[in-house]
Amino acid sequence: MSILQTHGNNCRDCYKCIRYCPLKAIGFAEDQAAIIDEQCLYDGLCTHVCPQGSKEILSEFSTLETWADNGEQIVFLMGPSYLGLRDDPFRLNAAAQRLGVARIEETAWAVPDVSARYWQDEQKFPGLVSACPALVRLVEVHYPKLLPHLLTTVSPMVAHGRSVKQRYPGAKTVVIDSCVARKWEQQHFPADVDLVLTFQELYRGLRKHGINVRSQIPAKPDISGSSTARQFPLETGWERSWQGSDIQGKTWAVSGFQECIDFLEALQSGSIQGQWANLMLCPGGCLGGAGWNDYDKVYVRQSRLMSRLSSHRTDDRPTWEPVPLERKFSPAGYQRQRVAEGDIHDLLVKDGKEALKDQLDCGACGYDSCREMIVAVLQGKAQLDMCIPASRTQAETMSNIIIKATPNGIIVVDPELNILSVNPAGEKMFQCRNQDVTGAHLSELIDPADFQRVRDEQRMVVGNKTYEILGLSARQLIFPVEGRDVVIGIFVDITKEQQRDAEMQHLKNETLQRAGEVIEKQMRVAQEIAGLLGETTGETKILLTQLMHLMDKESDADEGGNNRVRGTSLRGGEQER
Repeated sequence: MSILQTHGNNCRDCYKCIRYCPLKAIGFAEDQAAIIDEQCLYDGLCTHVCPQGSKEILSEFSTLETWADNGEQIVFLMGPSYLGLRDDPFRLNAAAQRLGVARIEETAWAVPDVSARYWQDEQKFPGLVSACPALVRLVEVHYPKLLPHLLTTVSPMVAHGRSVKQRYPGAKTVVIDSCVARKWEQQHFPADVDLVLTFQELYRGLRKHGINVRSQIPAKPDISGSSTARQFPLETGWERSWQGSDIQGKTWAVSGFQECIDFLEALQSGSIQGQWANLMLCPGGCLGGAGWNDYDKVYVRQSRLMSRLSSHRTDDRPTWEPVPLERKFSPAGYQRQRVAEGDIHDLLVKDGKEALKDQLDCGACGYDSCREMIVAVLQGKAQLDMCIPASRTQAETMSNIIIKATPNGIIVVDPELNILSVNPAGEKMFQCRNQDVTGAHLSELIDPADFQRVRDEQRMVVGNKTYEILGLSARQLIFPVEGRDVVIGIFVDITKEQQRDAEMQHLKNETLQRAGEVIEKQMRVAQEIAGLLGETTGETKILLTQLMHLMDKESDADEGGNNRVRGTSLRGGEQER
């Protein structure tokens, strides 16, 4: 089960977690960071450095809720570091009881028995105290050759869990501590410890149930440790916790991730001499762990712990039979992927870092050197575009290509309107050379009025302008660059466009004029035709009228003559009869 979770959607390519992790146990692919479980020590410190909160500790508070709902007997094992809480730690005890916790015991009471066994492993010089689970995992995964130096004794957490299981069979043992790596340790000792919750998880759960720690009446733990045992979370607390004879020989107290790595490197090289060494991965010991519910400095927590060493002590010591305290260690089986030197060289060449002068080793990508990042890329843990200087150079190069290739003229001036740069298209438009006008006042090149207005009013100016001396018409966009104290002008040559527009306008005007003339002529012809048609129609009407009258007269004459002939004949015929 993974202990640390990553929310990829929140990751913003800052590489801060990679920079912070000395083991580089964080991979980066498809623009997202992800924990590499095979390498991770589960210290959880990366969750505090991520500015976007994309990493968080796995919350298991719901398991505690289920046990409480089912009426399980729950025993809280309070890590000694809880005396460094900002709130009164004994009020936290009372708040826990409201959740249904049956007993609350301090793990500090088990410290003397564990410490007594440490000093029995004299053949391991220098012997590495094995109470810090992150240190144990560091040796098992990354320094397996040093396994013989680890003191083969369980941590006070495991010893305490075994004691509770012996005294209260069937009880659920829940460790409350600042150490995230205790969750990893619990997975290796599930018979002794059922659950590990950080202070952060517990406080969130209490808020969920509406329980305010500060409003509780302080409650003593059922069992507490001695004042010396309560100092076990400090860097030198392991020495103080031993109540037997004085420790003989050179002892080491080391805290901090990189400091522990440096010590192990020196030990592995044979440069370390001494008898005992207590290595605590978190800075300042357990008081610097990642599971705290606040962001106070480790020295503030240490001060609180020291001021509470004698508070709410109990004289009770559980009656129990000694439990086995011995444990074994084994290599984790992690093998660092090796890459060929030729592949490293080829990728350095591809990334433009063949020469040592091009390997800046700035660490912006999260790796200590360009070569280390190239190796990570070959191992599939990183991407070439993580190199910020290279990405910046590429972006600048691309910008320069665009600026040089664009057909639009560009002029950049400073607040005093001195020319900073003119691109090739601008040189052609304004008939100048960049090297000749750089540093000169803009007035020596063009009218600076628009640039001055943009500088003074800090707003964009857009419009067309004609530079008659240059025979240039341009559509110009002049704007200020916020935070850079420069004004940029972009000019689009519209000279030919305006010439074409003028020619088209002239053609339109000429066409309209010709059309007007034709229409006028047609109107004149139409009027003449209309006049002629009107006159001809009148004459035709007269002629037709006269013709009609004439035909009427002829018709009348013909009708009278015929009547006379028929009458004579009749009469004559009658006479003949």
